[in-house]
Amino acid sequence: MPEPVLILVKITLAVVLGGIVGWQREAHDRPAGLRTHILVCVGSAVYTLASMGFGPASDPARVAAQVATGMGFLGAGTIIRHGNVVRGLTTAASLWAVAAIGLCVGLGGKALWVAAIATAVVLLTLSALRRVETRVLTRARLARLTLRLTGGVDRMAEVENLLAAQRVTVELVEVAGSGPGDVQEMQLRVELPSGCDLPTLARALSTLEGLVSLRCE
Repeated sequence: MPEPVLILVKITLAVVLGGIVGWQREAHDRPAGLRTHILVCVGSAVYTLASMGFGPASDPARVAAQVATGMGFLGAGTIIRHGNVVRGLTTAASLWAVAAIGLCVGLGGKALWVAAIATAVVLLTLSALRRVETRVLTRARLARLTLRLTGGVDRMAEVENLLAAQRVTVELVEVAGSGPGDVQEMQLRVELPSGCDLPTLARALSTLEGLVSLRCE
């Protein structure tokens, strides 16, 4: 196969494989979607192709190492932290995996099989294993809530009912102090069910009448 045609085939394959993973991320409205994953996969393939064209003295392994390092900066841009809840780690990992797929496409030969199999595994992990993690591997997480609320302890039943609606279990309640009037500060240690995060819980608690302040951690 003529070299220009081979290069075109490899770049097209990088677009397809990167797009498959990017489409899955786009469908779930993640920070890095279709275009980002395609660009990462194509960029990795092009860097690899360029390194292989430098002649016998070139070392494609060094280029691969630099691509992997560079992906750390791009992946960090997709990670967002809300209190002690971190989002975007899976998308950052998918970008890192797509970069590796692009490197395999650039190498060609038997590495193309690696790229194809890796794409299938990544897609399976992002889609099928997500359902397994949500439905089977139910993991409860502990959190601490600090509320300053008018009525304080006298309205504890109302607070517990609201938390119960979110399937949150209250493990411990402490009265930390009193504010002006009948405002009381309470600290609650709660257990969050799978699928409930702190931003969602904070939005639910913000509907409480007489809520002065709220901290979730």
